[in-house]
Amino acid sequence: MQDTRLHYIDWLRVSAFGLLILYHSSSAFLYDLDWLFNSPEKSQALSLVTLFPRAWRLALLFFVSGMGTWFAFRSQTAVEFLKGRFVRLFLPLIFAMCVIIVPQVWYERLLDGRFQGSLLEFWVTRYFTEGRYPTGNFSWAHMWFVAYLLVMTVICTPIFWFLTHASGRGLSDWFKRTARTPAIYLFVLLPLVLHLIFLPFFPRETNVLYNDGAWFAVWASWFGLGFLVAKHHQAVVPAIISKRWMSFTIAAILTICLWRYSWVTKAAGIGGETGGMQMALYKALTFSLAWTVILTAVGFAAVHLNRKSTALTWLNAKIFPLYIVHQTFVVMALYYVLPLDLSLWSKLALVVGITTFWSILAAILADLWPAPYRILVGLPDRRKASSAGRKFATADSGSSG
Repeated sequence: MQDTRLHYIDWLRVSAFGLLILYHSSSAFLYDLDWLFNSPEKSQALSLVTLFPRAWRLALLFFVSGMGTWFAFRSQTAVEFLKGRFVRLFLPLIFAMCVIIVPQVWYERLLDGRFQGSLLEFWVTRYFTEGRYPTGNFSWAHMWFVAYLLVMTVICTPIFWFLTHASGRGLSDWFKRTARTPAIYLFVLLPLVLHLIFLPFFPRETNVLYNDGAWFAVWASWFGLGFLVAKHHQAVVPAIISKRWMSFTIAAILTICLWRYSWVTKAAGIGGETGGMQMALYKALTFSLAWTVILTAVGFAAVHLNRKSTALTWLNAKIFPLYIVHQTFVVMALYYVLPLDLSLWSKLALVVGITTFWSILAAILADLWPAPYRILVGLPDRRKASSAGRKFATADSGSSG
C-alpha cells in the first residue's frame, strides 16, 4: 500500500509540543515572567531568547490541531466527529484535573506554606474542597489548551460542516484561490482584528475561558486557518512551499524589529507586556510574526520532513500523554532543584532532564494500559489507531464538497 500519510504534519505536532515542554521547563528562570515556581536567580538573556518562540508557539499548536481536525472531520458525520472529539479531549481533561494535576498543586502549596502533609492527604481532604485555583486548589493548569480546543471544536463544527457542503463552497473556494497568492499573508488579519475588537472587553489573558474572549478568538482563528489549509492541502501547500523563503525573510525582519524596539526592554522588565511599544503595533507585529513562522514551518517541513520515520511514529503516538503529564514533572523538578547550590544554567539543565525523563517514562507506561483506560490519557484503541493512520492521507480539495 502506498504511504500517503502527511508525515510532516506529525513532525510539526511533535516539535510544537516538544518546544512547549522546553518552554515550561525554563519558565521559572525567565526575568520577565512570574510563573508557578520562580527561581531566586533569573536570566534576562534567557528571557530575550525565549521571547521569539513565545510569540508563535501556541499559534502553531492550534494551527496544527486545526490541520489534524480536518483529517478527522472529512471521513465522519458531524455527530460522529463530535463524539470522537469528546472522547479524545474531554475524558483526558477530566482525568488530568482530578489526578495528574494534583501533585503539581500539592508542590505549590508545600512551597507557599498553605499545606503541610502528604500528597494523599492533600488529594482527599483539600484539592476538591477549597474552590478553584489560584485562591483554591482545583485546577486545569496547562490543560487549558485541551479545554479551549474542545470548546472551539464544538463551536466550529457547524462552520466546518458549512464549508464542506455545497452551500459553503463559494467561501471555501475563495479561500483556496486567495491562499495560493501573496494575499495569504493577509489572513493574519482574522486573528488580529478579532483580538483588537474583543480586547477592550477582555483585557487580560486568563486561560480560564469564560473571561478570555480576546485570546480565545485568536486561538480559534489559528485553529480554523489550520483546518482550511489542510482541507485545500493539494492546492494551498504547494503555494506555501513556493513562498517559504519569502515567509522566512518576513519572519526574520519582524523578529529583528521586535527584538530592537520591544523585546530588549521587555526582557529587562521594562515597558510591561509590549516592552514600551504601542499596543496595536505590538499586536500587529507579533501576530504577523506568528503567521509567517507558521507558513515558514509548513513550507520547509513539507519539503524536508514529509517522510516516514520510526522515531516519529513512536513519538507521535505518545506526545499527547507526554503533554498531559509534563507540567506536573516540571513543578516536581523545580521543587527539588531550585534549593540546590548550583548555577542557573545547571538548574535549568537538571529541570529539563528530569522533566523529559519522567514524562517519557510516564507516556511509555500509559501506552501499556489496557484499552478501557488508554482513553484517559488520550490514547485510542490500538486497532482504531492503526486504521486511522491508514486513512490520514493527502487531502483532495476537489472531493471535500
